[in-house]
Amino acid sequence: MTDDELVRRIEASLDKTDEELEEELPSLLEDLEGRTEEFARENPVVFGEVVNRMEAMDVASFVSDNPNVADQFQELLWAGMNVLVEETPEVKEKITDTITVNFTATDCPMKGHLEIDDQQETVAGGAGHIDDPTLEIRGPADVLVGLITGDVDPIQGFMQQRYEMDGPVQKGTRLAPIMNTLSENIPG
Repeated sequence: MTDDELVRRIEASLDKTDEELEEELPSLLEDLEGRTEEFARENPVVFGEVVNRMEAMDVASFVSDNPNVADQFQELLWAGMNVLVEETPEVKEKITDTITVNFTATDCPMKGHLEIDDQQETVAGGAGHIDDPTLEIRGPADVLVGLITGDVDPIQGFMQQRYEMDGPVQKGTRLAPIMNTLSENIPG
């Protein structure tokens, strides 16, 4: 079970200014390490509020100032998304293809990956790259996070050249509805 005191600290930090949140987030993420999925499952609305606040953050600056926290930041984001897929039939219905993606931020040291498995109907992700991805996506950190949280529409973002994608475009178009449905179902 996630520590009630930690949940209260996270909730309290969400009421603070962006600068105060960015100052407290490294400590909160460190305290959540290894318990992010549990946190997202037990506190879906608080998780959703954290994701919504992440959209407003200067992610590149935050990651550049806190390079050791980048992996924990992604761990929280992906753990919550994994839980969301498990508990949301609308998302599972959109998973019709196996797609692997590497994400690389062009403005800070952030790398991540996404693995969609149509047989298992799962979406998993995390820090670092995987070997031989179907797609490689590069762009500013806030755009990459926006693709996950719904702040950036995958199709519009690509057409507006907000990010670059290498790999089969048809796989990208199959990825887009999954990402959109995920972001539409973030609690909070």
